[in-house]
Amino acid sequence: MKRVSYILIVSILISIILVGCKNNNSNEEEIDKIYKIIENYFNSYYTIEDYKILDDSDKAYAKETDLIESVKQYTTEEFFNRLKEKRGSGATVDTAKLAKRNIKVGDIEYKIEKPKNIEELKDEITLYYTADFKFYNDDKEDILEKEGQIRLKKVSGEWKIDYEPGYIPHYMFEKIK
Repeated sequence: MKRVSYILIVSILISIILVGCKNNNSNEEEIDKIYKIIENYFNSYYTIEDYKILDDSDKAYAKETDLIESVKQYTTEEFFNRLKEKRGSGATVDTAKLAKRNIKVGDIEYKIEKPKNIEELKDEITLYYTADFKFYNDDKEDILEKEGQIRLKKVSGEWKIDYEPGYIPHYMFEKIK
């Protein structure tokens, strides 16, 4: 009888440990998804591969539109509409054009702000980030760091960016040498 009780207690403990590990892995997978969405968003919204085409106003306007449309899949509908209204991508295009530099996003580091305890992750997360932005052309290259905050919400089971201040390259324009 003692042996049966012992086996039962050990089985229950092992089950609890395995469930805890599964939840931990699930949260880590969610965090990985969130990081990937942020990286895809940044790379889509803040990348200019050929600043020279921006001298043509039609091409510059087309690039602004392309940048906005490229992030639709990563954003909530409300945030996407705000980006369109603010014409935030214009700051990226204007910065590349005025600085005569291409823009590329480099490393991004994250610090989770909310929820404080990752086990409490449900349907909203706020992170602080530090991102490297490379401004370059044939002659020069500057890598500048920008800190900011970004918020994601779960919409129909998928993580979507709900807030990011935008205009990042514009804030760095004066630092470009």
